[in-house]
Amino acid sequence: MKKRFKVASLFMVAGLLAACGTDEKETTTAPKEDKTEQTSDKNTNAGIAATTLTDELTLFSSIKTELDKAKEGQAIDWKMVQTSYESKLKGGVATAAPEIEQVVTSALAGVESKDLDENIARQLVDKGLQSYFYKLQKSMQATAEEAVAAGKTDDAMATLGDIKNMAETVFIPTAEKRDASYDFKNEEAIAQAITSGLAAQEDAISAENVADFKVAKQLTDKSIYRSFYLAALGYAQKIEDGAKSGADEQELQMEQAEGYGFLLAIEESLAGGDEAAVAKLKEQYDFSKTKPADVSYEEIEGLFAKALTKKVVGYHEEAMEALEAKDVDTARVEAMEANMFVIAMKPTLENRLGKEEADAVLADANTWYDLIEKNDAEAETVSKKIVDALDTFN
Repeated sequence: MKKRFKVASLFMVAGLLAACGTDEKETTTAPKEDKTEQTSDKNTNAGIAATTLTDELTLFSSIKTELDKAKEGQAIDWKMVQTSYESKLKGGVATAAPEIEQVVTSALAGVESKDLDENIARQLVDKGLQSYFYKLQKSMQATAEEAVAAGKTDDAMATLGDIKNMAETVFIPTAEKRDASYDFKNEEAIAQAITSGLAAQEDAISAENVADFKVAKQLTDKSIYRSFYLAALGYAQKIEDGAKSGADEQELQMEQAEGYGFLLAIEESLAGGDEAAVAKLKEQYDFSKTKPADVSYEEIEGLFAKALTKKVVGYHEEAMEALEAKDVDTARVEAMEANMFVIAMKPTLENRLGKEEADAVLADANTWYDLIEKNDAEAETVSKKIVDALDTFN
């Protein structure tokens, strides 16, 4: 019998727990509709054709080190940055994420022509490349999943190893900054959730269980998503506070650029919830369209919440339809995605609903997932309770 693990008690009022092992049979398959986030075929393995992932990560690290010199008041060697990017990164970025490639190239051109402030440019390059690696991570997750399904365990492990390298180089450092900003510790920490997800994926590959892999990859992917989302949201607050205190406008524009860069990673997913809300978000972070003094944290928080809530509601609908059809496999992955987005929204839930009600929503999410795993019809009642609580954001 193949070893199977069960994602038990993943959700607490405080946040996340790591996946743990058991022999219970709980599997998941792809949903019948495409609400579960997928990576388009054109992006699969993008960025690796012209070079290796190791090369790309090495170049990213060297570029980031060069850009970070500005924090110490040192001059940035922009020629080095441009040459490094164009030599082995640009082709992959252009293939995987054309919009990101345009942002990075425009930033580099703006510095060269002296039409763009260097600090703004460095944020667009740094965050743009982080967004690229996030999209690449999603395509590589799909590749690993296909390998598990085909029984190619070694290939799946090799691809997961590449994802781990990306996480260590790109995602975990950013997650750790968010953990510090929001005072997330222990099981609530985003960095720990990413690591737990990767460990659960490895267990699923070892067990040759593609169903469990599909669930576990959501813990990894949506935790990285959570990190980028909270980064963008946090910069909105910094910009508004800075504008009110009379901070330098270029400094505030730099923060807009940082928020915009993080938004690039998740905008496609967010648009799946509400395209109009995402269009407004992009305008708020675009300093060529919105002055820092006009950036509204309340408006940005509301737009994010609206888009994320619509995604959560969609996953609830899919999960309950699957459960009604006795398809626990599909219901389980849909429930995982829904709950990961609810956890990401925790700061907003506390801000707008109050801590007590926010804790209740997160506790209900935990209960709902457990009921889904048990194929318990009571899950429908708990689902309605969660959706009703989030209705205020629609």
